[in-house]
Amino acid sequence: MAVYGLSEAPLNGPTAINTFVPLAVRTDPTQNYDVVFDVRPDSAGTPTAYILPPRAVASFGNAGLIRDTTQTFDAITQAPVNGYNDSTIVPVKAGDVVSVLALSFACSSELVTGRQVIYSKIVIDSVHYTPYDPFTNPSGSTIYLRIRVDPNCGFISFLSGLPTF
Repeated sequence: MAVYGLSEAPLNGPTAINTFVPLAVRTDPTQNYDVVFDVRPDSAGTPTAYILPPRAVASFGNAGLIRDTTQTFDAITQAPVNGYNDSTIVPVKAGDVVSVLALSFACSSELVTGRQVIYSKIVIDSVHYTPYDPFTNPSGSTIYLRIRVDPNCGFISFLSGLPTF
């Protein structure tokens, strides 16, 4: 999956992900999204990729992030159940894994609050830091990633197959 960085995206370019589907979407109030992506200079002027929780972009949405720098994407078989930050922008680079806890509209009918969420994990495969230009650099300011979602409301496992009890 590929998304553009929010700061330099083409008008209709996807800059966010709805983790429940999962689907790349525009960062727009009419879209349901759980994480937003950006590529912009850091404080030293170095181009850097970021993942942003929706509250860092707008006043709606509820998702938290945890960046894991110690495990690979495949090694993470279940999502952490706490420690998610819903307001801090997370810098990322190729190979970084980010766990996402998102309050999901699809799970809003669940009676137990802890089951109204969807867990997912994202790995950054590569980042094109060069500026976007529709003619000379259409893949500029682009983040390539993979995502694994447990589509069952409140479940933390990323293993394939049906859950066992």
